Amino acid sequence: MRRYYHKIMIIDCHTHIGKGEMLNDVFQINSTPERLLYLMNKGGVDKSVIFPVCYKDYRKPNEEIAEIAEKDNRFVGFGRVSMNASNVTEQVDYAVKELGLRGIKLHTMDGFPSRELMDRINEYRLPVLAHSGMGTSPLVYEGLIQSYPDVVIILAHLGFDLNWSTMFSMPMSAFYLAKKYRNVYLDTAAAHWVQYIIEQAVEEVGADKILFGTDAPWFYPSIMWACINDLEISDDDKQKIFGGNIARILNL
Repeated sequence: MRRYYHKIMIIDCHTHIGKGEMLNDVFQINSTPERLLYLMNKGGVDKSVIFPVCYKDYRKPNEEIAEIAEKDNRFVGFGRVSMNASNVTEQVDYAVKELGLRGIKLHTMDGFPSRELMDRINEYRLPVLAHSGMGTSPLVYEGLIQSYPDVVIILAHLGFDLNWSTMFSMPMSAFYLAKKYRNVYLDTAAAHWVQYIIEQAVEEVGADKILFGTDAPWFYPSIMWACINDLEISDDDKQKIFGGNIARILNL
């Protein structure tokens, strides 16, 4: 008999909001807070970490995220940074000091983080959610992880890749980093394609290092909720994954 687990706060650490500019990419346009709230309500999600879809310049998108989070406490805002620009430190300063954003989303579409950028993130002790898998090997972040042991690095998607040739090897790279480095965590966003990978992540890394993430509104939180709820793990481990770990990281 299936047992549903609804006793704890569920926090989605990986969602997107924004109108977007890349009209050739359906995943980068027209993600509204209304749609996200609808999916959160359907999936029993209490809070979501939100950040912009892809843009060339993130000043206005970060402002939009901050405004949405200010209006509705079910949202926690993270900013994004145009990493190839010359003003990366100013972008972080504005996101934190002026907008009150709580973390930074890094995506390889925006470039790769420089030491200058990471030094500023380290000063603020901001958690970083870094795109991994889906074409980006988690191992590209190992030098960064080693250099900034006090910065929480959340590797997205469990390192999962849609390419059959790397679908299982990339997650193993993410597991390796999470086991080796105390500041590395993994989120489950879009990893519902193969539930075995989620189960393996818990076995390899431990529930203390896994965060519930969905990539909503593109993927439904209710599906990822079911994937984790159906795992044969303890209720305490489910509590950590569904919300306890990210709540601890963000002091929620």
